[in-house]
Amino acid sequence: MERRFQPQGSWPSRGTDRFFLVVSGSDTYLFFSAECAVATVADIVFLVDGSSSIGIDSFEEVRLFLREVVSGLDIGPDKVRVGLAQYSDEPYQEFLLKDHFDASSLLAAIERLPYRTGQTETGKAISFLLSQYFTEEGGSRARQRVPQIAVVITDGDSSDDVEEPAQQLREQGVIVFGIGVGQANLGELQLIANRPAQRFLFTIDNYQALQMLTSNIVFIIDQSGSIGTANFQLVRMFVHSIVSGLDVGQNRVRVGVVLYNDKPEALVYLNTFRNKQNLLNFIQILPYVGGGTKTGAALNFTLQSVFTKESGSRTNTGVQQVAVVITDGESQDRVHEAAASLRRSGVIVYSVGVDKANETELIQIASHPPNEHVFIVKSFAELTPLKVNSWRRSQETQKGCSLSMTLMP
Repeated sequence: MERRFQPQGSWPSRGTDRFFLVVSGSDTYLFFSAECAVATVADIVFLVDGSSSIGIDSFEEVRLFLREVVSGLDIGPDKVRVGLAQYSDEPYQEFLLKDHFDASSLLAAIERLPYRTGQTETGKAISFLLSQYFTEEGGSRARQRVPQIAVVITDGDSSDDVEEPAQQLREQGVIVFGIGVGQANLGELQLIANRPAQRFLFTIDNYQALQMLTSNIVFIIDQSGSIGTANFQLVRMFVHSIVSGLDVGQNRVRVGVVLYNDKPEALVYLNTFRNKQNLLNFIQILPYVGGGTKTGAALNFTLQSVFTKESGSRTNTGVQQVAVVITDGESQDRVHEAAASLRRSGVIVYSVGVDKANETELIQIASHPPNEHVFIVKSFAELTPLKVNSWRRSQETQKGCSLSMTLMP
């Protein structure tokens, strides 16, 4: 029987579709990822604190954060809709869910977002969301059983009551996430967000933390004979979809690709591509050779030849190292020691098993716990809706890196 592992931080929506929003914070970095299957829709409203305590520089970080999130969503009238309200003494209707049905106009509206200043009345602003945004007139599709999501970002104490307005919002079926910045009142955020708090409530030290996104990510891809040409094309599409959602750049996310059968080969080092589009074009033509399956040798090769300074790794500067292993079978060599060496070097390892992949080996390869780092699908066709959007440091450890991976039915 197939066993599936799902990370914490995802939740099922009403109906058969699912929308997953993962927000995690640590002392220095925020992780934000939004993942949608092709048929999934959602209404997301951001409620942004624009009070005077934030300052113009930090408010610009909020704009950058919002742009980054929206860039990773599938925006459309029948897909994901986004609304935004800002508040200080009064709530401000920046744009409703019905106002922007394409990414370009939505990003332009975020670019024009003014900084309002004033005091902090979060309760009044939450009530404003319920009366103006999560309504059919405002563009909400709640009656169509589309998931309703609110993300509240604030840095201070509210001067009014938040408990009753937040409860009313949740009672209407809105899933509420709270992001507290700096000296934000944790007790208030707990009253605002859904429960459990560890899933829906996150804190970071400052607004600059919203923008910190640096990782080295290496895909270690099985190209053995058991996969076949048609299935390997699905692997290309899967990796392409992941990289499409990353902020690729020399000072942001660097991507490497290792293919292996009896022998491993690095097709892309971490310093090979500086341009995201060139990288995406190359992924579409990754060669398929066939052969045996020596995953252990591929893991050793990746550690010794790819996660190195010469190959573009930035370990010595504190940048996180992440490996994603994709395989469909049982390795012809030992994986335990090789995987342990890779993890001991500081690499966070995820394993994706397809069809007859050996589950025991997948667990040996991946970082712990397995429910957050091991994923199994029945066929290569199921790889396409397996989405990975963003990389950030997580709350799991002060120096850890978290990848959000969620299996979509």
